[in-house]
Amino acid sequence: MTRARSSRAATDAATRSWISVVRSYHLCSELMARRLGALGVRTAEHEILVNLRREPGLGQQALAARCFTAKSHISGLLTELEQRGWVRREPDPADARAKRLFLQPAGELIAEQTAVVQAEVVALMATGASAAELEQVRLAMDGVSERLRAALDAGG
Repeated sequence: MTRARSSRAATDAATRSWISVVRSYHLCSELMARRLGALGVRTAEHEILVNLRREPGLGQQALAARCFTAKSHISGLLTELEQRGWVRREPDPADARAKRLFLQPAGELIAEQTAVVQAEVVALMATGASAAELEQVRLAMDGVSERLRAALDAGG
């Protein structure tokens, strides 16, 4: 096989892998959105709820860094979740300008329900795969994430 053919084959394999990852991501997002929607929750709201459930008292900046939602969108979502009685903001004793975020009892309840949805979708995704195969996927995607992060950090 010539170098050109070898290079083309590698590019084709990379493209097929990329399409597979993107397709899976979109299907996962759609399934999560449908199942969360049945609970009256949007995906971005779910991200906030599960992060505050996992780590009560997060600041807004730290929360935004953990969510897959645009940082500018987090503030508005928090206001909506506060109005629904799911989240409360408390003064940060270490920084008078900052607020700490906590789930209200109603937020705890819905966060439990959305966590179940997430666990079900993750289990569905992993069905039929061995622990070793899942670890290979994780390692491969961690490597992809590192390379993409480095490219972004270098200016794109």
